[in-house]
Amino acid sequence: MTGVIPKTTMPAGLRELAALQAGVLSREQVHGYGLSDRVIERLVAEGTWRRVSRGVYATSEDSWLQRAWAGVLLGGTPAVLGEEAAGHLQGLVREPPDQIAVFVGRGGRVDRDDRWRFVRSDRLGLGEPPRTRLPQTVVDLARSLNPDGVTALLAEAIGSHGARPEDILRVVNGTSRLPNRALVTEILGDVVAGIDSPLERRYLRSVERPHGLPAAERRVRPAARYLCDAWYREYGVLVELDGDIHHRGLARLADMDRDNLHAFSGLFTLRFTWAHVVGDPCGVARQVAVALAMHGWSGELQTCPRCNAEGCAL
Repeated sequence: MTGVIPKTTMPAGLRELAALQAGVLSREQVHGYGLSDRVIERLVAEGTWRRVSRGVYATSEDSWLQRAWAGVLLGGTPAVLGEEAAGHLQGLVREPPDQIAVFVGRGGRVDRDDRWRFVRSDRLGLGEPPRTRLPQTVVDLARSLNPDGVTALLAEAIGSHGARPEDILRVVNGTSRLPNRALVTEILGDVVAGIDSPLERRYLRSVERPHGLPAAERRVRPAARYLCDAWYREYGVLVELDGDIHHRGLARLADMDRDNLHAFSGLFTLRFTWAHVVGDPCGVARQVAVALAMHGWSGELQTCPRCNAEGCAL
């Protein structure tokens, strides 16, 4: 019968490429395997394929990863995923973002579509789909976070995902427009020194340093089994900081086991929550100072700007 387009079997290589790209293909990729626009239109018309955007087609059901790949294909050869999209793929961001950031290079293609935000900026990519390298992702994410958020991000990136502090610092110094550059650099130094959470940084910055307490050792095991938040080794005093709601139930029992084990080892433990450290850092400092003095510290507790403002009696 004249005028009928014959059924076309999808080449094996094209099927493999679609599987690699979460089911999406660009028109250029399809042409590379010998399929014409006429065949593409027939596949779309019969419902075998679905048009995702201009020149990009889906061969399977919709998913976030499919949309991420579509953004890369729309952006062209230099395109890489960035910001929350890259962070999600790298395990730094729990929920995938609704709008996917795609860096397309300074001369890259930019489509207007709420599903993607195309950014004309050069980024090196890695992985499938290509996404910004981990240090770059960390700096891009840190740009919009408050100090507690930056602390949590850097601690997780370095502690759980293997990011090297020197690589992050190199990106920080090489970024021309980073509004919180000084903050990120400062917190990076704190994390390298052992700070592992926003609450630990609050303790360091609001309790220990401004009140002239001795510098504690951090993320160490005084009794060989448990990591502690702050250990004043010379005085046998530990400070544990309970910043999360999980310090209840079985986790609370584990805290008790830890405190008991440390007591058997001759160590004295003070335990504070977020409410203590954030709400009354001067009061926390007084308690720590008393404990240290009981165990031989001869230093003098200092007043901080908050002490002076509120008339705290040290």
